Amino acid sequence: MEQTPKANRVHIGFFGRCNAGKSTLINMLTDQSVSLVSDVAGTTTDPVSKSMEILPLGPVVITDTAGIDDTSELGMLRVEKTKEVIKKINLAVYVLRTDIAPTADDMMWLETLQKNNVPIALFVNEIAGADTSLDSSEVSLINNEVLSTNNEVSSINNKVSIDDKMGLGETYIHTYSELGQLATVVGYTDFSKNRDRLVLLDLLGGLTPLDVEGEQSLLQGLVEPGEAIILVCPIDSAAPKGRLILPQVQTIREILDYQGLALVCQTEELPTMLAKLSQKPKLVICDSQAFGRVNELTPEDIPLTSFSILMARFKGKLQDLVAGVKAINNLKSGSKVLISEGCTHRRQCDDIGTVKIPMWLEKQGYTDLDMTFTSGGAFPKDVSEYDLIIHCGACMLTRREVLRRIDVAVVQGTPIVNYGVLIAGLHGILERAISPFLDELEQ
Repeated sequence: MEQTPKANRVHIGFFGRCNAGKSTLINMLTDQSVSLVSDVAGTTTDPVSKSMEILPLGPVVITDTAGIDDTSELGMLRVEKTKEVIKKINLAVYVLRTDIAPTADDMMWLETLQKNNVPIALFVNEIAGADTSLDSSEVSLINNEVLSTNNEVSSINNKVSIDDKMGLGETYIHTYSELGQLATVVGYTDFSKNRDRLVLLDLLGGLTPLDVEGEQSLLQGLVEPGEAIILVCPIDSAAPKGRLILPQVQTIREILDYQGLALVCQTEELPTMLAKLSQKPKLVICDSQAFGRVNELTPEDIPLTSFSILMARFKGKLQDLVAGVKAINNLKSGSKVLISEGCTHRRQCDDIGTVKIPMWLEKQGYTDLDMTFTSGGAFPKDVSEYDLIIHCGACMLTRREVLRRIDVAVVQGTPIVNYGVLIAGLHGILERAISPFLDELEQ
């Protein structure tokens, strides 16, 4: 679990007003002091994240956010940061408290989460001494289908009680009728009582996350037990000292999971590797920036692709990225191009995004382009001004975030392509690079 890449985890965002109890709830769920807890409104400023495991969800990233009603000097900026979290999460937890009535802002944020198709767990923080009795018109009794859990539920007047045989003690399930219609599961408990931790973990575990990879994998359908896969991994100035980059590591692990044979070499050692094999490999996978040379060294009867193209397929939108490569032919002097990296690594002198791709474009005759570069979480809301978006393989981004970025581009009519597809196109080998996936692309 500790080694699971952040991009492959289920991301859970915690939302609510200042002092609703978000940080207390997170600390209780993680059984650690992840977030600073205080009676002072606005204690949580920028989003704070913590990796852990919640069964049956598995490895997750929990993100605490600033209060939606932060009225401090920097409040609006903090709220904007909170809105950005919605675009990246697979599940949402919204926190209310029994001594403060829900507001129009609460409703608006829950509706926003619902419009983004994010499953919502509404947790109501029972404040000692607060009057928790509700009129029947204000109560929505949540049944098994809405709860999406295996808990047996029985109605008791204005509340729904969990069967004591489930070991859930005095926890109650209820919510106001309007808010309850927006939530998938609803938990009602005293956050200060750590005994309710398992109850809340069970509720979260009953949700189905949005846009996660699930059983899909990088090499799904590409390798069988005993088959050899050659991975060409150049070791240059951009390669991390003492280790491989994440897509290479993930690919090696998957080959082992499929009981295949992972054969690793650098570019110029590829002919020696091929000569030592009694049978040709099932596939050669290379770093995209070595595409040209590896294509020359790999016999035509051996399929060839790149880690970046595998990652695009893994994230789920290879069709759109392949379609976007055609826009290269429309580039001319002054065309606006956005080159976007999903991570924030330190730029090298031969950085692929800021140096090599512009150089390859220029060699193909695409000169005097107006280029903009972004990295990490930065991605424009309005991309309509660009003639082309060139995105990295996105190994550090969640599938949900990648799908969102591609959808933003498609809806606004801006072609988008990723590094691997673009580089294959510039080297005239796109057809070969995507040949292992032709059946999928034609569907």
